[in-house]
Amino acid sequence: MFSKNEMKKIVIALFLFMSGIELNFGQESQQKNDTNLYTFFGNIVHEQFRFPLIGFVNIAGGNHNSPQTGFFNWNQNNFGTLQLSFVNTVGGDMAGFQMGFVNTVAGGMGGFQTGFINTVAKSFNGVQLGFVNTAVGKEVKGLQLGLINTTVNKFAGAQISFVNITKKINGLQFGFINYADSIEKGIPIGFLSIVRNGGYKAIEIGVSEISPFNLSFKIGVERFYTSFIVAYNPFREGIREQVIWGAGFGTIIQLGNTFYLNPEIASYNGINENFQNYVSVIPYFGYNIIPNLSIVAGPSLVWTYNDKNIEKPFYKIIEHSINNKNKLYLGARMGIRFRW
Repeated sequence: MFSKNEMKKIVIALFLFMSGIELNFGQESQQKNDTNLYTFFGNIVHEQFRFPLIGFVNIAGGNHNSPQTGFFNWNQNNFGTLQLSFVNTVGGDMAGFQMGFVNTVAGGMGGFQTGFINTVAKSFNGVQLGFVNTAVGKEVKGLQLGLINTTVNKFAGAQISFVNITKKINGLQFGFINYADSIEKGIPIGFLSIVRNGGYKAIEIGVSEISPFNLSFKIGVERFYTSFIVAYNPFREGIREQVIWGAGFGTIIQLGNTFYLNPEIASYNGINENFQNYVSVIPYFGYNIIPNLSIVAGPSLVWTYNDKNIEKPFYKIIEHSINNKNKLYLGARMGIRFRW
């Protein structure tokens, strides 16, 4: 039996021996700079090496198609299989799967990236799943799913995130904030969608059954826009009872060059302590006086809720009490809208 000191010496000797192993595959005679170092801790291999890299640090020169797994993976040129590590980097093109905290492909990629930060410097066709996803190339297709999605050029596919940014949409943006320079074919859906060229932006001034003075700002695209609303009713006592704010969404269905159908749904709340909520559904009909100026009008159905005392509307056509906290109103709205 070995003593503890002897066992320590044997373990240290084995570690030093393993750390110095040099495995040479391919030709029997190789140049010194073609030597492959494979220690299971730090691996440095060249293109002729065809075995998986399993180590803390894996560095591969040239093109490779064997899996790499460790803490840090770096492949010099093209790579065609799996990288699994804390940091994964490919210097050329990649067709395969990257899974780590930071994933980077300096060329184009077809495949799947999942991590905290995912970056593809050229064309991309696949899936990015992470906190921050970025694709810089001219051709970007597939799915980006994360907290922040960014593409520098045209994007075809789906961006689903808290913040989505692209130059040209050809697909779906779904998030809290969406931004695009222009839209080719597709739709952004979110709380705030900004399309700089070809989007929909409008200001509307009108009257409703809730309040005689209503101001709203609408932004997005015609197929789906969000509306931010402030209403003022001077016939109530106290400024906090007079002001109501809200938000909603709508769509515009063109019925020709002059007329359009414009369904809207909105929710309003007072700013006072006597909480009262309104939810309205309005099928507006619009008429274009000139291309950027129109008149809108239509019937409205309003559901209102108050857990204390329901406040009276500005006017109503029909009223129906569900109980002492819920009522339905049938009214009508009209406004003038300017878009740009």
